Amino acid sequence: MKFQDKINKTKLLYLTVLMAVMTLIFSCSKVIEIDVPSSESMLVVEGTIKLGQKPIVLLSETQGYFDPINLNFWENYLSGAQVNVSVENETFELIETYPSELDYEQLTYLSELFKIPQYILPYIPLPVYTISRRIPESKQLRGAEGKTYDLHVVYEDYETFASTTMHPGIELEYSYFLFPENSLSDSLGVINIVYSDPDSLGNAYRVATRRINKYPEWHELSGEVKDPFFIYPLGSVWDDLIVNGQTYDFPLLRYPTANDSLDSDEIGLWKIGDTVLVKFETIDLNAYETLLSYEMALSAQGNPFSPPTNVISHLDSALGWWIATSDYVDTVICQP
Repeated sequence: MKFQDKINKTKLLYLTVLMAVMTLIFSCSKVIEIDVPSSESMLVVEGTIKLGQKPIVLLSETQGYFDPINLNFWENYLSGAQVNVSVENETFELIETYPSELDYEQLTYLSELFKIPQYILPYIPLPVYTISRRIPESKQLRGAEGKTYDLHVVYEDYETFASTTMHPGIELEYSYFLFPENSLSDSLGVINIVYSDPDSLGNAYRVATRRINKYPEWHELSGEVKDPFFIYPLGSVWDDLIVNGQTYDFPLLRYPTANDSLDSDEIGLWKIGDTVLVKFETIDLNAYETLLSYEMALSAQGNPFSPPTNVISHLDSALGWWIATSDYVDTVICQP
């Protein structure tokens, strides 16, 4: 009986201590309301002009962190702006239009940008600024090597300027599939590319890849194209500060995709039988700095130990980019 009394007293003591601790914790709590200051909205420009193609510009505004997200992404883009591009003292007006009025090459660009099948785009009311199709071909503005293009945008109280130069495109001298040294696989490898940098500082490059072959019949995704769109890996841009005037070669590892969960042993590698498009872009240093900072910010997401990173914009009073590119696309068939 005495033993049972001791047990009961011990239980009562533990319960009393527990209640005291809980009371102390909850009595010390306080609801803290954080007033997140709102920042002034800014104009966002997504503009590009490619070799042999007409310029294309998209406009939007920055949003607050807690602002609702509009799933109809095209409604986030701005209509009613004045957009001009000047080159060699001649100014071209970019009219507002929609994807249904764009050239095939421009639809391809938007398809890659938004990761939307090209055949769907003509049905989306996305405001796009470009050269009118009604202008005679001889008077249309198309990207040409060695020229500098100045962009001027006015939208309500926003006004911004930017400049980009289209460097001569650099073709890949070689691109081929190989097995890494000491590889234990007889079906998985890397793609090696070789190019020669001009003997003048200021060149920069970007690379993207796309597998255009389909998954085999036995695969869960049988019949689907492996990569519907080009993939730009983190670290896709570099300049010629170190390799200026030299012939440079390096291996391309395959950037992971959502489907790699089905083929985990192939992550980072190309497989025998893959047909791979390698897109090699020549850009100027402004584009390089912007894209590099964008990739650094993207790679830092979710990492509490990464330093804060701001995306560099070379628009004088807006965010985004205005980029001229000379593209070269090579095809690599992965065979030993």
